[in-house]
Amino acid sequence: MITLCCLIDSLLTVDNKIDLKLEEAKIKIMIATAFAFCYVWSIGGNINAKDWDQFDTYVRQQFEEDADAKLGQGGDLFSYEIDVHHRRMELWEKSVPSFKYDKTKPFFDLLVPNIDSCRFGYLLEKLISVNKSVLFTGETGVGKTVIARAQLLKLADEQNILPLFLNFSAQTSSKRTQEMIVPKLEKRKKNALGPPRGKKLVVFIDDLNMPKLETYGAQPPIELLRQYQDFGGLYDRETLKWIEIQDVILCAACGPPGGGRNPTTARLLRHFAIFAIPAPSEYSLKHIFKSILNGYLADFNPNIKSAGDSIIDAAVEIYVRMSAELLPTPTKSHYVFNLRDLSKCVQGIVQVKSESVSDRDALVRVFFHEAMRVFHDRLINHEDKQYFHTMLAELASRLFTMQIEPTTFVQKPIIFGDFMKVGAPKNERLYEEITDMNKIRNVLQDYQEDYNLTNNKNTRLVFFMDAIEHIARIARIIRQDRGNALLVGVGGTGKQSLTRLASHICGYKCFQIELSRGYNYDSFHEDLKKLYEQAGPNNQNTVFLFTDNQIVVEEFLEDINNILNSGEVPNLFDKQDEYEKMIIGCRVSFHIRKVNNFAFDFSPEQKMLA
Repeated sequence: MITLCCLIDSLLTVDNKIDLKLEEAKIKIMIATAFAFCYVWSIGGNINAKDWDQFDTYVRQQFEEDADAKLGQGGDLFSYEIDVHHRRMELWEKSVPSFKYDKTKPFFDLLVPNIDSCRFGYLLEKLISVNKSVLFTGETGVGKTVIARAQLLKLADEQNILPLFLNFSAQTSSKRTQEMIVPKLEKRKKNALGPPRGKKLVVFIDDLNMPKLETYGAQPPIELLRQYQDFGGLYDRETLKWIEIQDVILCAACGPPGGGRNPTTARLLRHFAIFAIPAPSEYSLKHIFKSILNGYLADFNPNIKSAGDSIIDAAVEIYVRMSAELLPTPTKSHYVFNLRDLSKCVQGIVQVKSESVSDRDALVRVFFHEAMRVFHDRLINHEDKQYFHTMLAELASRLFTMQIEPTTFVQKPIIFGDFMKVGAPKNERLYEEITDMNKIRNVLQDYQEDYNLTNNKNTRLVFFMDAIEHIARIARIIRQDRGNALLVGVGGTGKQSLTRLASHICGYKCFQIELSRGYNYDSFHEDLKKLYEQAGPNNQNTVFLFTDNQIVVEEFLEDINNILNSGEVPNLFDKQDEYEKMIIGCRVSFHIRKVNNFAFDFSPEQKMLA
C-alpha cells in the first residue's frame, strides 16, 4: 500500500503532474487511470513474469465496473505506461528510444534501450522523486544493476541526484558499510550529516543479500541499513553519539537466495518498493546484441556485415543450450552461465578491426574463438568439451554453411592475439588469427628474452601447445576493458609464470604483494596504495597478480571485491593530503593519456588476476 501511495504521489505532485485545472470529468478519468497503473505495479511489481497474465485478468475484473479507468487493450497491463497529458495508457514500446552505436564508448557502457529498461527506469525515477527506496530482484544477469546504474547516472546529469554505488559480498561488515557511506556526507548542523545542500544522495547497493550471517542469524550490514531506514540515522562508532542522516535514499538489487545469497529480513524489505525484473526473451537478447554488433560492423565490407545477425543467433543459442544442458554439480560447481557470458562473447568479437578480417568466414572464426574462450575454457572433462565442439560444428553447418568436423577444434585450435609484431605500440596492434605455430614460438621466445632483460629474471619457459594457448588466453583477457581472470589449476602448472609473461607481452607491469612475518591488513593497504599510485599518477598499465596463499585475512578479499566492482577501496587513504595528491596525480595522468589518444575515460586501467 505504501508503494501504491508513493507512486500516486509522484504522478500527482512531481513534474509532468496532472493538471488539476481540467474539468472534473477529465480529472476523474486521469486519476482513475493513474490509480490503475499504480495498482498494477505496486501490487504486481514483484510477481514473476510467468504469472503476469493471471494477474492481468484479476486486475481487469477489479476495474471492469469503473468506466473512468482507461485500461490498455491488447496485451497485459504490464506493457502499458501512463500518459498523463492524454489521460490514457500507452504501450511502453512507443517510449523506447532508438539505439545508435557510439565507437568512442567502452563496451561496458553501451546500453541498448528496451521495454524493461524503460519501464523499470521510469518507476525508479518516480519513486526516488518522492524519497521512496527501490529494490530490484531477479536472476543473475537480467540487467538489475545496468538498469539502475544507467537511470541514476541519467538523473545525476538532469536533476539534483548524487549516486553512490556499493557492492556487498560475504565479507562485508557493518563497519565497512558505514565507512563507505558516511565520508560521502558533509556536516549540516550539530549531529546531522547529509549531501551538499539542494542535493539528494542515492546509495545503490548491489547484491544486498550477500553478507554472511552472524552467530544469531542476522546480517550486520543489513541491520545497519535497517537502523537508518527505521530511525533516520546512525551511531558514530568513536563517540557513540547519534548522527542524523538527511536526504539519503537507499536503493538496491539482489538475486534470489542460494549460491551464497541469504534470505533478507522482512523488517528491511518493508521499506522498499520491490520490482522483479524478468529474464529477457531470446528475441530481446538477439535485438540487444544485434544492435551492438551491427553498429560496430557498419564500416566493414558488406559481405562481412551480413554475418552479424547469424553470429548473434548462434551466440544466443549456445548460451541457451549451455545454461539448460550443462548444469552445475558438486564437481562442476563453476558451470554457472549467465547473460554476462553472452555479453563477453560479443565483447570479444568487437575487438577485431576491418584490417584483420578479410571475409565473412574470417569473422565467423573470430566468433568461434570467442565462444571457445567464454564457454569452452570453463569445461573440465572430455565429454563436455566434445559436446561443445559438436554444437559448434552443427551451428557452422546450419547458420554459416561451413562444413567443420568437431575434431578440428582440437587438432587445429583457433588462436587469436595482437602480439605478433614485437614492439608495436598498443594503438597499432591488430587482434588477428595466428596460424603459424613455429612463428608464434619464436615470437614468444623473443618476448621471454626481453622480459628477462627488462626485469632481471632468468625465466625459462617451454612453449608447448598448451602453454601457447594459455598465454594467448591471458593476453586476450588483459587487452579487454575490465578484463579479469580467475586461473584455476594445481600448483606448479605455470599460472603465475604465464601471467607475468602475458602481462609483459601486453605492455603491462605485473604487481604482486610480498608476504613477510607480521604482514597484516595495514600492510596490505600500503601495498594497495603503491598499486594505485603505479596505475594512476605514474600512468603505468598494471596487472595485479594475487594468489590464494596470499589471503592472510579474509578482509583482503573484501578489498579486492571493491576494486573489481567500483575501483575504490574504502578508507584506503586515511590522510586527506594523501588522497588529494593521488587525485591531482590522476588528473595529470589522464590529460597525458588523452593527448596521446590512449584513454577514453577517467579511470586508470587496472587488471586483476588471481
